[in-house]
Amino acid sequence: MTVRHLTERVELPLPGIGSGSARVTVLERGRVRYVVRAPQVRGTFVVVPDHIVNGPVLPAAVSVQFGDGLEPLGSFYGEHRPDEPVVYGVKVHGWTEHLYPDDLPTGWFLGRYAVGLRNGIRHELSRGTERRTEAVILAIVTHWRRRPDRRALMRTAAREKAAEYAEHEGNRATAAEAQVVELKQEYRAVRHRISVLAGILRRRPRPVQAPDPEPVRLHIEDPRRGPLGQITVHEVAVNAGVAGSVVYEVTGPRISGRFTVGSNRYRPEPIPKGIWVAYGHASDRYYEDERAHAPGVNGVRLCGQWDHNTSDDITPTAPDTIGARVPSRGSAPHATERRTAAVVRALALHYLRRPDLTGLRLAAAKANVPSLRSDARRQLSEVKQQLAAEERNARRHRAREHELLSLVPGSPREDLPAEAA
Repeated sequence: MTVRHLTERVELPLPGIGSGSARVTVLERGRVRYVVRAPQVRGTFVVVPDHIVNGPVLPAAVSVQFGDGLEPLGSFYGEHRPDEPVVYGVKVHGWTEHLYPDDLPTGWFLGRYAVGLRNGIRHELSRGTERRTEAVILAIVTHWRRRPDRRALMRTAAREKAAEYAEHEGNRATAAEAQVVELKQEYRAVRHRISVLAGILRRRPRPVQAPDPEPVRLHIEDPRRGPLGQITVHEVAVNAGVAGSVVYEVTGPRISGRFTVGSNRYRPEPIPKGIWVAYGHASDRYYEDERAHAPGVNGVRLCGQWDHNTSDDITPTAPDTIGARVPSRGSAPHATERRTAAVVRALALHYLRRPDLTGLRLAAAKANVPSLRSDARRQLSEVKQQLAAEERNARRHRAREHELLSLVPGSPREDLPAEAA
């Protein structure tokens, strides 16, 4: 079939202007050419279906190109296309895009890609030229949307990049499916965590010793300077203000005050395995920085705490530093930090040698369960929502991949209908 056989002559009503006529020809790639003659308008317009990545499987919108040709819309942005429309004596260059045939705009819509072009320089169109051009475009697209082969034109346009877009959708489906696998693993892990926390609540408390009235002498040591002498330690409270903790009153060379030692408070383990040392007599408040009976070291009053996620690496000389702080001044002086670290290490090891350590850790775990379980339930809800969303994404992208593959020329599914999505 020749182009001549595909050409027809149509009338184009132009409300408020009159009417025009056009010779209409179906081109390759689903495009349709309109060679228009109307009051103050002559030239070629081409209706181009917009098939874009991540857009509908079958194009839902069209662009209108000014001038003839099958090249991509932006190919001639700096030079004239053949037979560009002349409106009020001005050559209109470029294109207008994102027109939905079933929902045509009622206001101005020409856009920034519709310009005049003179000597390779783009310039704005006058308002009259823009309004007359828009009127003709609306008449053309109104005629185009009534074409009996409209869906076939859309399918033809979609075939050009169907294979490329199908690969893109397949990649997105694969990524979503991989995310589904990860989220299912995370979901199972959180469910297991909730079960473990429930099990901790059901466990019977283990015996915990009362405070020992007898003082204990502990050696303190610096990894660089060696022995720093001894400190005297009295147990003030056990498993009282902070579950699973022991409060020690400490006196020694250039040091006096209380330290609260227990399991690490700021970690998510159901049964804590690390160590936490607070400067002062800690209360059950989760966040407190300055406490009663805060120790003084080298004449400097301390604040804050040291939280360590494991107890396996604590020795009389390690860790080297613990980041001791002073109220309103930040880090403690170097000498104070070194002596405080020596005391904290000695107290931590003394606490870890307790015969009731398992009971203290279980008490700390039971106290932490309400907040940990609340966090886990919230996390489970979030993961469940994310999982459902990714499963929907995987199904949607896989379905779009199959629909696009049905448009690929030569595909066994080519004749199956693709749904606009």
